[in-house]
Amino acid sequence: MPSPVDLERILNAIADPVFVKDRQHRWVVLNDACCRLIGANRATLIGKSDYDFFPKAEADIFWEKDEQVFATGLENDNDEQFTDTAGVVHYIITKKLLYESSAGEQFIVGCINDVTERNRMQQELQNAGEDLARKVHERTLELAEINDTLSKQMQEHERTSEQLRQSQKMEAIGQLAGGVAHDFNNLLGVIIGYGSMVKRWPDSDPKLLGVAQHIIDAAETAASLTRQLLAFSRKQVLQPETLGLNDVVLAVGNMLRHLIGEDIELEIKPGEEVGSIRVDRGQFEQVIINLAVNARDAMPTGGKLTIETSTADSVPDCLKGDDFDSQGYVAITVTDTGKGILPEVQTHIFEPFFTTKEQGKGTGLGLATVYGIVTQSNGRITVDSTPGAGTTFAIFLPGIEIEKTQDVHRHAEVLPQVGYGTILLVEDQQDLRALLREVLRSQGYTVLEASTGEEAVAVASDSQEIDMLVTDIVMPGMRGWELAQTLSARSPEIKILYISGHTDTDLINEGALLEGGTFLEKPFRPELLLRKVQEILRPTHY
Repeated sequence: MPSPVDLERILNAIADPVFVKDRQHRWVVLNDACCRLIGANRATLIGKSDYDFFPKAEADIFWEKDEQVFATGLENDNDEQFTDTAGVVHYIITKKLLYESSAGEQFIVGCINDVTERNRMQQELQNAGEDLARKVHERTLELAEINDTLSKQMQEHERTSEQLRQSQKMEAIGQLAGGVAHDFNNLLGVIIGYGSMVKRWPDSDPKLLGVAQHIIDAAETAASLTRQLLAFSRKQVLQPETLGLNDVVLAVGNMLRHLIGEDIELEIKPGEEVGSIRVDRGQFEQVIINLAVNARDAMPTGGKLTIETSTADSVPDCLKGDDFDSQGYVAITVTDTGKGILPEVQTHIFEPFFTTKEQGKGTGLGLATVYGIVTQSNGRITVDSTPGAGTTFAIFLPGIEIEKTQDVHRHAEVLPQVGYGTILLVEDQQDLRALLREVLRSQGYTVLEASTGEEAVAVASDSQEIDMLVTDIVMPGMRGWELAQTLSARSPEIKILYISGHTDTDLINEGALLEGGTFLEKPFRPELLLRKVQEILRPTHY
């Protein structure tokens, strides 16, 4: 048997509060964690009861639960709350069981789990979700109103060419989409971040983990919708890489076989010597998927879907006079044997929110998204369709002549065990700034923070060497890229990571990003932020 001294050391090594009460409900043993939780030293607590330290209403409940254990001999688990000596209310889960000594004396042994912080985080997640729902409703109404206004304006300009009319409409909605994305992505970043933190808590309730995952999934679905808005408006910041066209099509084709259903025959026909293209992999995969899904919907009773790649040998009639030269371009065609598209519908299919599907079965963003991604990738897209005889979409993209395609292998995200260095975090949205601060500090980084560019300059002036600047781009007053230029002039070695949910390139100043920094699009999971920071600082600290 351990000696009393050894027993005291063992109890004090336990992180959770532990106590023992005698039959008169007086404390006879408390470990250090329990004393800290109550807010009093052991000498003051020993021999006293709950009534000496807690409000009577709380002490009455503790007394009643203790008596149940004494009377029945059965352990119990209780959700309780108590007010410590500093007046702070704690929410706790207490497990109590009966112990009887060899002399017949009865004692209660209790262990406490303080869940105050967990309850606070759950409430913040709920509040953030309610705030997101409200803003989604408000922005949806604004978007519907502006779209209605734009539609009326377009009717007044019948003499304007179809191409110009479509471009103006997309540009106007794109400006709104950029503003919507900025507000949405800040909120989604907070929700995804706190949800991810809940999932990383040790010994979390499985039910809470499930709730957290549902919250993350819903927020990431909303983020996906935001990216579609930005894509069709050509306001998305793309991250292009050099890829083999055939490689991408074959990879997506494997996924499409599970997506389009068994009643549709899928044929992939990669052309010879097609070469490579420079596109954003995720966005280009989305183009193929969207076209395949549209083709599937056009063949409700089955049919054939053919995806073919080739060099662009000739200029389609619809692109003649558009300063388009097929030389040096590659083509990808997506052909279905479905019901086709009526001529009067073909002139509208790339317009945002235009759909021929039943209400609730289509957003009208699919082909608009395709159009935006292809155009922003310096490509062209055409459609050739005959009612009852199927449809062919043809995409033309600049080809790249290289000896071997440089592909990017996707690695699993591995978090650094310990982070080193000082980071200046600049974000005008308070909730998001608080989340990012805690994420960075949790990995060991020293974090300085500011809510504006001007405040960040002052913080940097009063601080020692700063290894890295993590800054929002669109803020009141000084923009993020202006702040980066100011600090880089003082400290040329400082690393820059831009974060933004607002991707209007006029506001972002794309040239500044390309010259000196890395861009991370909101919303993102905490793991991705930490991985980016680690990659950027690795030459210095890893």
